[in-house]
Amino acid sequence: MSGLTLFVFRSGSNKWLLQRFAAVILLSYIVFLVCLLIIRPEMDYSDWVNLNKAIPMRFFSFLTVLSLSVHAWIGMWCVFTDYITVRLIGPKADFIRRSCIFLTTLTAALYVLWVLKVLWSI
Repeated sequence: MSGLTLFVFRSGSNKWLLQRFAAVILLSYIVFLVCLLIIRPEMDYSDWVNLNKAIPMRFFSFLTVLSLSVHAWIGMWCVFTDYITVRLIGPKADFIRRSCIFLTTLTAALYVLWVLKVLWSI
């Protein structure tokens, strides 16, 4: 792992703060879309395509997907570390927990890469 990754994820406080920051980005994206639909309810397909072709919108959408992935990863990490323990499951808990965290990381990374491909192919 890189030094930045270790710094960001080494403490619960950093994870908590990062998850809250991600939630604020998700909320701002939802508020933006709701306000857009209220202001321009007659938007058609071409309007949506033009909106999503704009570089700021692509960046905002990607930042939102990245935030969603980070938010979900931290939430799942908390669940795995809280409930997949040696005391609750037995001696194989460490392997199961690490496997679950790895699969969650892989899934989140593939999701982000897929959305990046979709956003920049519009």
